[in-house]
Amino acid sequence: MAALLSIACSQGPVRYTQDSPEIDTVKKLIANYNSKNYDTSFFADSSETRYNTRDNPMSPSETMAYHKETDAAYSSRGFLDEDQEFEMVVTDDGDTWVNCWLDWKGTVAASGKEIVIPIHLTYRFVDGKIVREVGMWDPTEVVLEMQMIEAKNKMSADEKAMDEHFEVFVNEFINGKDLTALEKAVTTDFARYMNGIKVATGPKEMGEGFRDTYMKAFPNLKVTIRNKTYNGNRAFVHWKFKGTNTGEFNGTEPTGKTVSIAGLSELKFSADGKIQEEHLFYNELALLNQLGYTLSITE
Repeated sequence: MAALLSIACSQGPVRYTQDSPEIDTVKKLIANYNSKNYDTSFFADSSETRYNTRDNPMSPSETMAYHKETDAAYSSRGFLDEDQEFEMVVTDDGDTWVNCWLDWKGTVAASGKEIVIPIHLTYRFVDGKIVREVGMWDPTEVVLEMQMIEAKNKMSADEKAMDEHFEVFVNEFINGKDLTALEKAVTTDFARYMNGIKVATGPKEMGEGFRDTYMKAFPNLKVTIRNKTYNGNRAFVHWKFKGTNTGEFNGTEPTGKTVSIAGLSELKFSADGKIQEEHLFYNELALLNQLGYTLSITE
């Protein structure tokens, strides 16, 4: 018995666990956030919160005010239930921290766009109260969406008409895989040029060519708009293409690889705001390399 007690004492306190009162507190805090219950009772009065910065800490009341202010931008938002991870660690200095890795999902009220962001949150506890909160995540997608909304609000009537047809082209035709949407988005004499080569004339040829080449090769393909600028009857667009090659691509067997390619498009619009021309540029070699193709140069 004495030997067992000696071993137990030598092991010391638990330094790592995924089941503790502190973790339960963090889970309640996450649940409160999802239900928009802005309760500060889990925090010590002197607690400091920092999101994506080392400077300008917020008090518990300021943190809740921050959440209320950002909530106005979303029709819905919250942490997803799946793939949540929580752990409590005690450092060499005896500090107690709870780390959690979560996925946050929000729907932007002004555009209806859904955004999912991985977020890491960590909390330091003293006597059962949170004395420090740190949150880290990549806000790029949110910032770009808000910038696009602001730019759209400043558009002229002609620009808004062009933008509406462009949104149909990207969201309904490309990402929505709806070939009939082309009739709404482009003119009957629409022409597409890819890296200087004309690849389609008219909505029918454009739709069938894109379906047979890209939709079949990358069924989950998605195009994200990184930046968009209108100048007269033209638009200049920086976009990103991502998809997994699970179908035949240009006569080759699927590789199962996921590719991510950035590119630029110059669009010309008709008087009624429909897309008349698209000149698209991207690095074809980068796409083939990501697919794992080995290219050889012969004389």
